[in-house]
Amino acid sequence: MKRGADEVGLLLIDGYDVLGVTTQIEDNLEALLQETMPFGASWAEQAFTGLKKASLSQEGFYDDASNSSNTALSGQQGINRLLCYGIQGNVIGQHFIGYSGAMQVNYSRIAARGEIHRANASYEGSGEVEEGLILHHHVARTADGDTEDTPVDNGAASADGGSAYLQVSALTLDGYDNIVIKIRQSADGEVWEDLTSFTAITVAPAKERKVLTGAVKQYLAVSWAFTGTGSDPSVKFFVGFKRN
Repeated sequence: MKRGADEVGLLLIDGYDVLGVTTQIEDNLEALLQETMPFGASWAEQAFTGLKKASLSQEGFYDDASNSSNTALSGQQGINRLLCYGIQGNVIGQHFIGYSGAMQVNYSRIAARGEIHRANASYEGSGEVEEGLILHHHVARTADGDTEDTPVDNGAASADGGSAYLQVSALTLDGYDNIVIKIRQSADGEVWEDLTSFTAITVAPAKERKVLTGAVKQYLAVSWAFTGTGSDPSVKFFVGFKRN
């Protein structure tokens, strides 16, 4: 299925939401090869070394608003970032790409006459690059809740764990102590239990990646709950999961 720019649903870097100021994402995954051509051969031969390499670049607009592109990217060279993006929409059940480590190489600010200022950055992969499914799309919530009525169905259970991604781009506690976000699992979509709980969040931007082992049941959902008492809380967050 062909897709367009309107279906790029999210770009989150350490909890910073930079989708609205980004115009291009270039993601490159590469297998590292070694030439194995012996004497006497007339055509080059290649062998896979078993190593893979990833790199990613983003281009967009310079924006000095709070938590926008300049705050997200400035001074982060040499820092390993948690990066998630999706090109199939911001929809539960759709695919996302997660960089477990995206080492930021540079940050370029470009000013040109007659043009809006630009802000570009590039990254080298430092760890796994994973394609998983969105369990909770990047959207704001103002009360406790869960997605158990709209779970992600894997078709069957899996046996080898996986990777859980959390990105929190905005949080207002308004008296509450924190918010706790969990991934829930079910064998039948009716009876639910906790699969894992992320670290309680007290401030945004925030992010976390958890590596899980063991069996994961067929259905996955997300729950969130504010701890303590308050009046008008709100949170905007994303959760994705890659089964092994």
